[in-house]
Amino acid sequence: MYNVINTLHHYNRWLLICSVTFVLASSLTAWLSKNKYSKLDNIAGASAVGFAHLQLILGLILYFGLSPIMQTIFADFGAAMKDSALRFYAVEHILTGVLGVAAIQIGRIRSKRAKTDLQKHKQMFIFTALALVLFLSRMPNYHLTN
Repeated sequence: MYNVINTLHHYNRWLLICSVTFVLASSLTAWLSKNKYSKLDNIAGASAVGFAHLQLILGLILYFGLSPIMQTIFADFGAAMKDSALRFYAVEHILTGVLGVAAIQIGRIRSKRAKTDLQKHKQMFIFTALALVLFLSRMPNYHLTN
């Protein structure tokens, strides 16, 4: 079961990064050119949120249940904090992932509540850019899991 969830988590990250990059590019373009907030913009934003939530759920399943790395970490959390690779998985990766998902969700909510199309695009761009920076800053190369 671990291998299936870990593989899904591994490949879904690319779907998430691609969808976030698409939203980022389209929202910036639409914001600067003052385009209307279209059905495609709405679908793209919803897709990014969906991939983000799926990534978070898969990650939490690994973190709290299936990951042998996390089992090692939880066996002696204090010692794990002294090892940079273990600390990465125990704290840095999950924290930035949760914050990135929160940023995407907040951007989506704020864009839906915005009164003008310009504000919708601006909110999507700002929060999606923040999420992308967070995701890319702590995306593992899976050297411990493969």
